[in-house]
Amino acid sequence: MEPNMAAERTSTSFDFPPPLKLESMSSPDAISVCQCLLSGDDSTKEIEVPQRKQRIFSVVSRTENYLRERRIPELVRFLLAKIMCSNARNPVTYLQDLLDDCMIFRAGIGPAPVLFEQRHLEAVVKSFDPSGRGWVSTGQVRRAYITLGLPPPEHIEERISTAELLEGLKETQERELLSLLCAGIETYEHKQDKNRQESKS
Repeated sequence: MEPNMAAERTSTSFDFPPPLKLESMSSPDAISVCQCLLSGDDSTKEIEVPQRKQRIFSVVSRTENYLRERRIPELVRFLLAKIMCSNARNPVTYLQDLLDDCMIFRAGIGPAPVLFEQRHLEAVVKSFDPSGRGWVSTGQVRRAYITLGLPPPEHIEERISTAELLEGLKETQERELLSLLCAGIETYEHKQDKNRQESKS
């Protein structure tokens, strides 16, 4: 029995692994430095832009100025909104007639082809005075203008009548449309006068 027990003890003995050897930590990698910092070149040296890129930048700048001065994106949004609200069967014909109406209004002859008609303005005013008390507060006036996408007046009384609010919304909408249609005209006329003066000199 004893030899067998000794054999079992030897068979169940564990062989421990050899102790780990900690290797010395490697030094961190060197940080690469831009050669321009080592060469001693002057960083304030101007970079020469090729003529082709200069022409491209010039065209982009002139295009942005043209669109901004004449408010082309706002005009396109106005025309698209009118087309969608009208639900016209022939959008091209409707757009042609709309542009004619805009030119007639700008000349001071015809009515303003505004986006919101009288019934729309009345509905907005009524929504701020559902009980029919006949007046609205300063905050309600500002919200009415903002609801229609119009700039509110700078000075607003504490209370104004709904009729006055309705008239103010109508006048502001027509004034904003006229400003949109006249955008860029003064700039164009100024450039024409400048060209005439240069040609005379």
